[in-house]
Amino acid sequence: MNTLDYIILLVYFSMVCGVAAVFAGRQKSLKDYFLGDRNVPWYAATFSGIATIVSATSFLGGPGMAFSGNLQFLQYRLAMPVVLGLICGVILPMFFRLQVYSIYEYLERRFDARVKLVASVLFLLLKAGYLAICMYAPALVLSRMVGLPANGIVIAVGVVTALYTMAGGIKAVIWTDTLQLGIFIGAIIFVLGLVCHKVEGGVPAVVSIAGGHGKLDFFNFSWSLTESYTFLGALFGGTVFTLSQFGVDQAEVQRYLTTSGIRQSNIAMITSMIAASAVGFSVFFIGAALFAFYQINPEKIAEGVGPNDIFPKFIIEELPHGVKGVLVAAILAAAMSTISAVLNSMATVTLSDVWPRVTPRKPGVRAGRWCTLGFGALATVMACFGDKFGNILEASILIGNLFGGSLVGTFLAGMLFRRVTARGAFAGMLCGFASALWLWLGTGVAMLWYGFFSMLVVFVTGYAVSLFEPAPAKERLRGFVVGLPHE
Repeated sequence: MNTLDYIILLVYFSMVCGVAAVFAGRQKSLKDYFLGDRNVPWYAATFSGIATIVSATSFLGGPGMAFSGNLQFLQYRLAMPVVLGLICGVILPMFFRLQVYSIYEYLERRFDARVKLVASVLFLLLKAGYLAICMYAPALVLSRMVGLPANGIVIAVGVVTALYTMAGGIKAVIWTDTLQLGIFIGAIIFVLGLVCHKVEGGVPAVVSIAGGHGKLDFFNFSWSLTESYTFLGALFGGTVFTLSQFGVDQAEVQRYLTTSGIRQSNIAMITSMIAASAVGFSVFFIGAALFAFYQINPEKIAEGVGPNDIFPKFIIEELPHGVKGVLVAAILAAAMSTISAVLNSMATVTLSDVWPRVTPRKPGVRAGRWCTLGFGALATVMACFGDKFGNILEASILIGNLFGGSLVGTFLAGMLFRRVTARGAFAGMLCGFASALWLWLGTGVAMLWYGFFSMLVVFVTGYAVSLFEPAPAKERLRGFVVGLPHE
């Protein structure tokens, strides 16, 4: 990198900090700090939702997976119609009617505080691991480009992101996400065009070369439970995984609850999921195009280059100065948008769900800021061990499937099954999480199935345990179960 690249990065950081400064110190209540007083435009919530889910993990890990494999990972996107039906028809309307800060408040009202607390802790564990991966991803590129240690870059990114998130609350998160998404999308389009241009023959040549080596293979109709990405795994496991991402994840749902009504919230959700799918396909196609480029130029790639390294290698060696700075800014934008959203959601869950179990004193905006800063510090420390993660995208998928199925199962059990009691939900959630751990550590089952099977365990265990207790009174369930609205 040269002076021009550093100037571009400085401008990027100045823009992000400037947007955050607009909202710094304006929050007078936790409702404003965590929900933006519910007056955020639907399109801003949409952009923020896309930016949250499409992280630097995807931007760097996606091309690596496509380069070393194919497009079969993306089969899980086929579950989108079912997921949208459940989220827009069942989950979001329920959260909106209850006017919750933390979506895990629903579990206390439907079951009890114990169920809510366990679900909140599972969410915090999930997001702590995920944040560490998101912080480590940009450090992979920057450490190679500027010669600084990866841990130093992790600390810098963590500190800057935690500070602007702490100062500006959810509105700073949403509007900086909007800026960062624009940079990120522009970078994807540019890189796609550049890589295809560097392959003689352009897009048709990329398709021919990559397709000829199986890099564009999409469907895998194997019945095996041990193959990583199959059609059945995508259909069943992908449904639960996507529900865990978009439907029962505070980091994602929170920005949709900042809109003025359920219609705007549903529009934002649908748009976000469609756009995230398009971005996902584009990122993976970059990997296929890189494969074609290095097939034509085999002398440019050395033995032992791992999937996490292939995209950074291309940026460092093939892009002109100035463009490198823009690409690095895009990677930082993708990382920081996700980090800021997750930090804000973790603070929301902590103050809404965990804080009342510790002290009767009501938290204020100051507590929200300190909580945000504390989680930022924790994730930064964890990210310093990022070299242990393996492929960063697959590591993030693994974490989501370990925790997501039990959370999805508990929410859906509460919303769909009248007979499930608090004790049943508590037992089901613990058994569901334990089953996911067992599948991971004790079997060869592919990770995309973890969430689906753990959700089934929640349903079966929760219902079975509930049969040993009296059924919940119908009046107690009104407003919390589909088909039993408030009178």
